[in-house]
Amino acid sequence: MSIHFLFISFKIIKMKKEFVALAATVAAFATPAMALEGSVGVGVHAFDFGYRGMDIETYPVPAVSVETDHLYWIGFSAGAYLLKTDNHRVRLGVSYMPTEFDAGDSDNRQMKMLDDRDASVFANIAYAWHTDFGILNVDFGGDISGKSDGLKADVSYLKRFGFGRLGITPQVGFVWTNDKFNDYYYGVSKKESAKSGIAAYNADGGVSPYARVVADYFVTTNIMVYAEASARSYSKEIKDSPMMEDDIMYGFGCGVSYLF
Repeated sequence: MSIHFLFISFKIIKMKKEFVALAATVAAFATPAMALEGSVGVGVHAFDFGYRGMDIETYPVPAVSVETDHLYWIGFSAGAYLLKTDNHRVRLGVSYMPTEFDAGDSDNRQMKMLDDRDASVFANIAYAWHTDFGILNVDFGGDISGKSDGLKADVSYLKRFGFGRLGITPQVGFVWTNDKFNDYYYGVSKKESAKSGIAAYNADGGVSPYARVVADYFVTTNIMVYAEASARSYSKEIKDSPMMEDDIMYGFGCGVSYLF
C-alpha cells in the first residue's frame, strides 16, 4: 500500500469554497467499487514563515490521501490521473495554496499598515517517477484564483528507509516562484510604502531550496504516527524584501494516520 505524506498548514475557517467543491466531487465519484486506497488522519504543525513581527503559527493539519486508478484527493490537492503505472504517474488537478499574510497578526506597527495577502487556488500538472532508489516529483502550477496570478514549480527527491516498524524519509528539493508570485506575497507597493514607511520593493522570481525529514512508526498494521521537520532557505528575491526578518522558514509537526 502506498503512503502519501501531506504536511500543509491551514486555517480551517479560511478554507476556500472552490477546493471544498472539487474535493466533494472527487469523493462522490470515488466509490468503493473503484478500489480505494490511502489514509486519513490529523496532526498539529508549527511554522515560522519569516514575516516581520509574526509569531510562530500552529495549525491543525488534515492528512487525507485517497486514490483510485483514475482520481486522487491528497490533502488540498484533487484531480485526475492522466497516467498511472507502477513507475510513472501524471496528475492534473487543482490545489489550495495556504500561503497568506494577515497584517493584523503582526506585532510590528509598520507591518500592520500593509495590505493582506490572501491564500490562493492553483491549477497543477505533476509528474512522479517511482524507482527502487526513491521518488522524483515535478509539480508545476499557476494561480487561477486571481490573487497573485503567479507561477510556481516544485522539484524534489525522496526515499523512505524502513527499519522494522520505523521509517525515515529524507526529502530534498527546490521551489521556483516567479515575479508575480513573489511580488504579491513579499513586495511592497509605493502606496503601502507611503502609508507604512516601509521601503517600496518589487520582487523578482527566484529559487528556494528546502529539506525535510519525516519519521513514521506503525503502531499497528493500520495505525501510523509520524513526526517531521523541514527548513526552506528563501531565495535572495524573498530575503531582500523589507517584509521579511528571517532567511529560513522552519516547520515542525506530528500526527496520526489510519491506513486502509
